[in-house]
Amino acid sequence: MSANPSVQQTEQKFNEAVVTNEKKLNETYDKVSATAQDELAKVKAEFNEFKARSGPKVQEAENFLTSPGAIGFYQGLVVGVFVVLGYAKYRGGLVL
Repeated sequence: MSANPSVQQTEQKFNEAVVTNEKKLNETYDKVSATAQDELAKVKAEFNEFKARSGPKVQEAENFLTSPGAIGFYQGLVVGVFVVLGYAKYRGGLVL
């Protein structure tokens, strides 16, 4: 049983198309992968630069928020809220 020559030609063309498309797909994948890696490297560099530039400001804010004056303010605020809520409860609830 010999195969029809046109079927063989079609099969050969199909196989060649599959190989060609696979090569194109691999090339595209490699290009996209390289682009993604480049972009990731850029984002990492920008993040590290931002982190280095913002470090002193973050430390300054942290020192300010944990200073004794700020701690006293927080304590006063909490005590004030409890006093107001306690008084409101004593008077029969919050009336706005």
